[in-house]
Amino acid sequence: MQSFGKFTPYMPDTTDRPKIIDGQNVMFLQDDKGNDWYDVIKLFDESKTLKIGYDDDGRVRTFTTNIHAFFPVNMSVVELSATKANLRVTLGDDWFYKDGKLQQIRDHLANAEAERNSRMADVTTRIDWLEDAQKDGDISADEEKELATLRAYRTELRRLDLAGAPDIDWPEVPGDVA
Repeated sequence: MQSFGKFTPYMPDTTDRPKIIDGQNVMFLQDDKGNDWYDVIKLFDESKTLKIGYDDDGRVRTFTTNIHAFFPVNMSVVELSATKANLRVTLGDDWFYKDGKLQQIRDHLANAEAERNSRMADVTTRIDWLEDAQKDGDISADEEKELATLRAYRTELRRLDLAGAPDIDWPEVPGDVA
């Protein structure tokens, strides 16, 4: 499997490379180690692997199984096994190449937001009940303590940074609520 840094346009010094083919200018690409795209293309499996082009942030900008349909201008390139999991990649769905694998960040964030909303809804239901008892003057000392604990827990949930999804350090659910 191949992996190359960012390919950017350049003009080769050699005269053995055509600059125009069929009346069209040829664009040459070179990675940060001096590898020419047209030289390294032959190192890739022609059609049995997945080739990913990704930007400086790791966001997938292009992909294909056919190396001859791939032209990674201003992108880094990696070749991956064409597994069922890897072939799920689509453009526009926040796919990233990070830590040597494809990751769909948006799904993790959406799942974390849904989990937080569910936890907040559960605790808010109990808080609302306790606040009603408090307004009616019908709340015990233990319930007052529970109300304060639940409000603190809900605040932790509200302020929780979900950017690290799916690895979230969720606050501990208060014992009387769990």
